[in-house]
Amino acid sequence: MKNDLIRILKTVLKEIGEENGIDFSNKKVSIQESKEKAHGDYASNLAMVIAKDLSKSPREVAEKITSLLPPEEWIERVNIAGPGFINFYLKKDTHNEILLRIDEGGKSFGTNNSGNGERVLIEYVSSNPTGPLHVGHGRGAAFGSVLSQLFRIVGYKVDEEYYVNDQGRQMNILTISTWLRYLQQNGQELEFSKKGYQGEYVEQLAKELLKEERTKYNLKENESDLLELLETQETEEDLDKLIEWGKSFLQENFEEIREFSLRAIMSSIKEDLKLFGVNHNLWFNESSMYFNKVGLPDIDKSIKLLDESGFLYEKEEALWFKSTEFGDDKDRVVKRANGDNTYFASDISYHLDKYDRGYNRIINVWGADHHGYLPRVSAAMEALGKNQDRLEVVFIQFANLLRNGKKVSMSTRGGEFIPLMELIEEVSSEAARFFYINRKADQHLDFDLDLAKSQTKDNPLYYIQYAHARICGVFETLKKEGRKLNQDLGLDNLDLLNLDKEIEIQKMLLQYPEVISRAAEHSEPHLICYYLKDLSGLFHSYYNSERFLVDNDKLMNSRLFLLKGTKQVISNGLEILGIDAPQSM
Repeated sequence: MKNDLIRILKTVLKEIGEENGIDFSNKKVSIQESKEKAHGDYASNLAMVIAKDLSKSPREVAEKITSLLPPEEWIERVNIAGPGFINFYLKKDTHNEILLRIDEGGKSFGTNNSGNGERVLIEYVSSNPTGPLHVGHGRGAAFGSVLSQLFRIVGYKVDEEYYVNDQGRQMNILTISTWLRYLQQNGQELEFSKKGYQGEYVEQLAKELLKEERTKYNLKENESDLLELLETQETEEDLDKLIEWGKSFLQENFEEIREFSLRAIMSSIKEDLKLFGVNHNLWFNESSMYFNKVGLPDIDKSIKLLDESGFLYEKEEALWFKSTEFGDDKDRVVKRANGDNTYFASDISYHLDKYDRGYNRIINVWGADHHGYLPRVSAAMEALGKNQDRLEVVFIQFANLLRNGKKVSMSTRGGEFIPLMELIEEVSSEAARFFYINRKADQHLDFDLDLAKSQTKDNPLYYIQYAHARICGVFETLKKEGRKLNQDLGLDNLDLLNLDKEIEIQKMLLQYPEVISRAAEHSEPHLICYYLKDLSGLFHSYYNSERFLVDNDKLMNSRLFLLKGTKQVISNGLEILGIDAPQSM
């Protein structure tokens, strides 16, 4: 109905424009659902939008618009309210059409092909493989997973990618931390670096390493040098000295410990994501850009392309990118004075590869602390001649975990964090996914554990799932009574669904396809959570006030048909969120 009203108003708008010699083709015609019954079913502010162009009052323009509206059987009446709002009142049986559409569409109801088969790459999570995923990573994981599913059901071909940052300093810190714990567990008396990774998972890594190599990585010499270095671990520079000493002492064994640690951490990450319902189909290792093999992205090649384009210069023996020429607040180093590439250099090569893979849209889901990365990455892509419109970034604000009303720390290096797996075990994977999604991405989120576990209407997920289970319960009771839904009888008597609550539910069901389209268009999956909660609230109110298995077969089957449609939409919405629609609770 909403699209039909927009179509009608566009026709009227064109006619008014032609009468007055004005091109209104760029004017947006919007229709909003009326929140109050007295204001009808839908309202439009079109008269106020074009009043200035016509040099007339909005109310005068509204009268002109309504006079030109063609007669439609499904429109009961139209009136003008306030300064010029146009309110549309639809005939009661008009809303029944949505139940037919839901029945025909089934699981595909709400889908569309607006994406037209375009290829989209969504990169998300991409947590450094220096420790297990913690609850701080969960929000981005849930968001990226649901966004990917949203894009699929509106017609895009989606790849989900995890960028494995397996190069650089953080991996070196993990390696030296694992080795030190290995030495301690092998009987070596030494202090642990204050700057290393402190978590229990590092001790577990060391235990597993010890099982594989009992003595291979033991100290055989220079023990006093190591002890002396460990006594002075107050600064990051002290830690870098320790790492360099470890590399020199261990030689190729340093790389072996690094690879062992990386494999173990990534195995843990992949298992946790799988249990969380997150399924990346692509895994991109940063190290692959250092192989210089044909067919793989090459960091040096990317730097060379920038240099040939005149966007690099040397200063203080380092190589700098002229990012300020593209709106960044300062120029950025791509190669340090010691010859090492920076993280930014890796980002350039990685994003260039994304473009070269031919995606129509490239979406990065980043934490809010990465805001500063966007200008420099965008600048590099622009310098390389890439279309900026193809690169999009969604920033995810931090999620605070509240236990007994108190915030829990989540520092990976310090070891004081709550693993994502622990959260899943406590509240369930589905509850965790829902609560992470149930707020706009750019808003801070307080994850209340007590609320997520409660079985009350205050818990939005429980409220939604309970609505689905209640409907299933009605049909189960019907079955026990030896009866079943008479689909034809229900279809023939949909006009009996004329109670206010019944009409409100049908109006809400009518909004579902638009909610899906809007959620995908604006990358806002939380809109689905809000919608399902509102729909469930209407249903619970209806359930508490009316009986469904009545003696009047015509009324019973029409109401059962309404319940069937409501159940289908709740199920479809929960499926997008990666959440089960339970038959009973």
